[in-house]
Order: sequence, then C-alpha cells, then structure tokens
Amino acid sequence: MDGFWSQFCTVLESKIGDRDMDAWVRPGLSLEQVAPSLADPHLVRFRTTSRWHHDWIRDNFLAEITWACSEICGRTVTVELVGEGAAAPALPAAPARKAIPTVDRSLVFENFVVGKCNEFAHAAAIAVAESPGRVYNPLFIYGGTGLGKTHLSHAIGNRVEQLHPHLNVCYYGSQQFFEQMVRAIQNKANLQFLEHFRADVDVLILDDIQFLGGRERTEEELFHILEAMQANGKQVVITSDEPPRNLGRLAPRLRTRFEQGLLVDVQPPDVETMMAILAQKAELMRLDIPSDVQYTIAQRVRSSVRELEGVLKRLSALHAFYRAPITLAFLHERMSDVIPPAAPPPTPDRIIARVAEHYHVRVSDILGNRRPANIAWPRQIAMFLTRRVTGLSFPEIGRAFGRDNSTVQYACNKVEEGAERDPNIRAEIEQLERLCRAPVA
Repeated sequence: MDGFWSQFCTVLESKIGDRDMDAWVRPGLSLEQVAPSLADPHLVRFRTTSRWHHDWIRDNFLAEITWACSEICGRTVTVELVGEGAAAPALPAAPARKAIPTVDRSLVFENFVVGKCNEFAHAAAIAVAESPGRVYNPLFIYGGTGLGKTHLSHAIGNRVEQLHPHLNVCYYGSQQFFEQMVRAIQNKANLQFLEHFRADVDVLILDDIQFLGGRERTEEELFHILEAMQANGKQVVITSDEPPRNLGRLAPRLRTRFEQGLLVDVQPPDVETMMAILAQKAELMRLDIPSDVQYTIAQRVRSSVRELEGVLKRLSALHAFYRAPITLAFLHERMSDVIPPAAPPPTPDRIIARVAEHYHVRVSDILGNRRPANIAWPRQIAMFLTRRVTGLSFPEIGRAFGRDNSTVQYACNKVEEGAERDPNIRAEIEQLERLCRAPVA
C-alpha cells in the first residue's frame, strides 16, 4: 500500500496544491485498504486521524481524492473515509499523527548563527521551546525580511517536538492561515476551526502576521483562537516584520494581545555575524571561500541572510562553470553587479542632513548650541553615526560639529549605552545607519 499512497499523494497534490496537501491530507489521512485487498474492487478506504480532519476532508477534498484514486486505479472508484467522525466498522487504528501543518525539520537551533543582532531573540526562543505555555506567551518575534524570524519559529517547533513529543505543534504562514479561515467561514465551520486549535494544538506558530491586517473577519477569529489557546495554557509564537505598535492595520485588541507577551527583535547582522553565517552556509555548499572574500561579501551584503544565500548560490555556479578559484579578483570580475566596488563613505554633512530629516529638525539645530531633548538626542545620534560610518577620530568629528572631542566621546558613549539597554533605540540606529550608507539618488 506504500506505493499506492505515494502515487496518491503525487496525483492529488497536482490537483489541490502542496499547501492543502501539507495542511490537511498528509497529517489528516492514512490509507486503510485498497483493492484488490478489499472485497469490492471499486472501493478505496482511508482512515482520518480526528473528527476535525474527517469533516474538513469530507467537505472540501472528497471529490478530488476520488478523482486521484480513480486515476491511479484506472477505473472509477468510490472513496470511503473511516475513523474519527465517520460511521464505519471498527478497524485497527492508524498511527496517530501530529497536528498540522508541521514545521521545516532543517531549521533548528543548532544551525542558527547567534550574534549581537539576535542573541536575545534566540535565548527567548529556546526558553519557550523548553517550557511551552509557561514563559513568554505569546512570544512575538519581529524584524526585517530574511533575518531569521522564520528560522527561529521553526526551531521552536522542532525543539518542542524533540523535548515534548506528546505536544502537537501547528505552523501557519499568514496566507495559509487566511485561506483555511476563509474556507471554514464559507463552510460555516468556523466553530470547528476554533475547536481544532483549542483541543488539538498545543503550540501555534503564526508567521508574517502583518499580512493579516485589514482582514477583519479573520482577525476576529484569530483573536478568539488566541484567547482559547492561552486560556488553556497553549503556547503562541508570532512573527512579523514590525513590532505590534507599528501594525496599524491590525485590530487594536490583537496588537494589545501581542504586546502582553514578550517582544523580541532580530536586527541585520553585523559584519562578524554575517561572516559566521557565510562560513556556515559555504561549508554546507562545500565552497572554499578565503577569509578576505568572506569579509568583502559580508561587508557588502548586509540587508538579509536570504540575499547572502542568493550571492553564494551564484558564486557557486560561477565557480563551477569557470573552474577558477574563488578570489577577490574572481569576485569583482564575475559578480561586479552583485558586489560592486565599495562606495566612498558618506561625509559628516550628509549624515547630519539624514539625521535632521529623520527627526524633523533643522541642520542648523544639530550644529547649534540649543539643548532641548528633541535636538540634543538627534545631535548625539548624528555624532555616533558619524563615528560609526566614517571611522573619523573624535577630534575630526568635533571639528565637523563645532564641538570638542570630549563632547563627541560623551555623545557616542551615551548612544551606545542606550542601544545596549533598549532594543527600540538599537533598531532606530540600525535604520538610520542604513539610510546614511544608502547611495545618493
């Protein structure tokens, strides 16, 4: 029957797509019996793993399943669903399966590279995985695209299944959740949908929650799901590209619910962390990349780990095609569009202008002597960024700002201490640094 099941999955997936296969069919259905082992040569019998799966598969996929089985058998067949929720003779129980959808098994804590940019989020994720439902509930992980939020959320699910095999982990991308919620509403099955999370799911992971903003009915049902799960001590993990306060399209009560848990951010990696990530991925790809090439790539590719992966894939393909060693000369010759020559660092004047624009103050205010908080803080940020981006000495920065070097040193220390203490300040500095480094349009 293994051969039939494999063919069945391939044929059905071509009809309903991989999302519904992974979300409903694979975890909710198992092959019970198929002709010629049955007395009726036109009957294929499947076992459902729960009442929820039985009702959902019967109402939404029975026609497609029947078509797939008929294609494989070469004749028209009848499909019978037995098990939970079905009126059927007692048959040996199929092995129980985890709640659905499951997480990516390759994304674990062991291959997540930790640096200053993500160490707090990493520690919080491990704490949640080791004690689901008892600490940091919900856990809200936010940060830009391609920085590791999805990796951390999958790692939580995989560690939970390793340490707590009796718990059911359910992972949803926001679009996948939306599609299932719409289907439940269309079939007047939203109460069963809620009951599924309340009864069958112990750890719910929702990825990229920002895409659910503005979908009022889905937001309402999600709120009830979160209420029911947390009331029953179930763990919720949310990822987003922004903190809750910036998700203006989401309902206020959802944002409030998220803020009641722990908010952790994942920032763009510094050069050292990016080099460590690059070295790990290069080893997996069996690429021998010298340290000077690693450093150059890490310096130029700072926006996301996904962008780094794309650069490495292209580098690997070019290396294989030209059969040439990977050197700086090879990198600049073959990948100049991806790794352009380093642009000259921005000037202090440009940094001051960017900071003034960001904080809605005048350049003359930053260079002047007035000290109200709405001017003093941007001035200190501008000094800090000038030091960080240009590498100028304290006296050189002092001359650019009309201050002595001790004032510049004090400002840099104050901003650095604030960034270490407050993740929001750190995020603001990272954003401003990207703006300052961005090429002039």
